[in-house]
Amino acid sequence: MALHGGRISHALHSGLSIRLLALLPSCLLVYGCAMKPPPSTAFFYGSPIPVLALSKFERVVVEAENVKDLAGLRVQGADVFAYVSVGEAEGWRATSSALPQELFMGNNVAWHSRIADLTQAGWRDYLIEQRMAQLWSEGYRAFFLDTLDSYQIALKDPEAQKAQAKALVEIIRTMHRRFPGVQLLLNRGFAVLPEAGPLAVGLVAESLFQRWNPIDQAYESVSEKDRDWLLASLKQARDRHDLAVTVIDYVPADQPELARETARKIAALGFAAWVSTPGLDMIAAGADK
Repeated sequence: MALHGGRISHALHSGLSIRLLALLPSCLLVYGCAMKPPPSTAFFYGSPIPVLALSKFERVVVEAENVKDLAGLRVQGADVFAYVSVGEAEGWRATSSALPQELFMGNNVAWHSRIADLTQAGWRDYLIEQRMAQLWSEGYRAFFLDTLDSYQIALKDPEAQKAQAKALVEIIRTMHRRFPGVQLLLNRGFAVLPEAGPLAVGLVAESLFQRWNPIDQAYESVSEKDRDWLLASLKQARDRHDLAVTVIDYVPADQPELARETARKIAALGFAAWVSTPGLDMIAAGADK
């Protein structure tokens, strides 16, 4: 249940050509300005990057390989988060595709990626000393950590999962030591929030009302059971761990009214909203601050 939708779609090379949709909550509509709203957060992995439009958000999550103007994204004060896959090696990324098989413990068939063994020193070294260190040298000071729960796909034994969760916490702690002042935005990772939550500036989760099924290549409504579980987890992340929450839902590009309705539902719960298509290479219509 926790894993269906627990991975940000990174379809950079899928050939998707997406147009625009809808969203983001306003203080007056959702909060009555009685409480501070979560930071407006945009996700854009495509190319070319609409720098001016994205720079208006407080947080922008990007695929760094497509960014040509990092300073332009920051010109109005946006914090720019570079995408980092913590629990999986993407099949298309050259730096990770060359890693030895001994660092992995399974495959994510839906996304054509290998699931990392987080206890392996070789994986941690690649993740922090190669991938993130290179991004840091390019000027990134914030990272969006995806695929935090992927070990749960490969391992069902509770003790084995605990070992992976412990290793994950240590990886996140090492990131903080290695990159002073770094900002980390988590995609789910609910199992490690007691330890990792204080090291993060926010939490993201997909598929609260509408989701994308990568196996069937279809859009679906989220079941009430799955929605209730995720909603309880998000509220706990916000209320117990004091994390600003952003929800990403997926809606077809030719259904803008459903996108707007979905965004309103998310906003009404007190979360920032981003309603998109799976490629995450579009700007939502009306999504400016």
